[in-house]
Amino acid sequence: MFFYTNLTKIVSIASLIVAAGSQHGSARSVEEILNSGVLRACVPTANPPDGEVIPEGCKGYCQYEGIIGDLVQTFAESLDLTPEYFVQSWDELFHNADGVTHKEASYTPIALEKQQCDMVGAVMVALDWRLQKIDMDCFLPSRMMVVSRKDRQHEFKSAEDLAGRTVSVEQNMYLHTWIEDQNAGPFQDNPIEIQFRPYDQSIPAVDAGDVDFTVVSVLDALYQTRHFSEDSAAAFAVGPINEGCWGYRKGDTEMGALIEAFFDKQTVDPKSELNAVWERYYGISFSSFVRLVSSIQ
Repeated sequence: MFFYTNLTKIVSIASLIVAAGSQHGSARSVEEILNSGVLRACVPTANPPDGEVIPEGCKGYCQYEGIIGDLVQTFAESLDLTPEYFVQSWDELFHNADGVTHKEASYTPIALEKQQCDMVGAVMVALDWRLQKIDMDCFLPSRMMVVSRKDRQHEFKSAEDLAGRTVSVEQNMYLHTWIEDQNAGPFQDNPIEIQFRPYDQSIPAVDAGDVDFTVVSVLDALYQTRHFSEDSAAAFAVGPINEGCWGYRKGDTEMGALIEAFFDKQTVDPKSELNAVWERYYGISFSSFVRLVSSIQ
């Protein structure tokens, strides 16, 4: 399966010292990663069950629990590596050397460039502007769900009902990009008013009546409205079926091959850790979830 496991484990002491001390150097090769014994993964400041940062508010190298952390750990352990989590906001995942996300520009995000992470374990949609900065391997089908207060669901029957409303999203998530696309297209004469909040604060903002709605993935809609929100619920799906992906440095075909091989094996094995993770968090297997997403109208 992993033809890279035959990569040599012998690296000179000098090269290891250079790699360890080169904070601003080029990204680590797969050989260097395997020899280090550690996989560094950039992960987002997300909400449970996706991720929970420990201690709360920690940025940089932190403890990280949740389904994203479990998936990264499973991938790392398949390579005999220990995961380290480098926590950033969604916007920071794509920052350039000046600490800014330029959607129209092509560059390597600074955390990948500075060896702070070897791959991006956030489950991302492969938007065109992101693909100018990183390559991706996709594995998770998903839909976007509009979430509104239960006592206002009669106002939200279709996407046309979102025009002129207020929404809470996290900056530079694909959910934000979808709202911008609507404002530039069908809603240009009556745009949605965007309020930026951390992802885990968007459904609470709907609950509190601070905004009219939010847009979240189907997984988060199912989990959050079941476990944390008493006043809001999913209203309807918008947009096409998309796929969640992991990212890595552009041109890093070795890392891409490792990620692809990992998910290829995990998705066909009913007893895989991927299915076990899904059962643990959502009560259904990964394969059952795929069928569920495909059935959502």
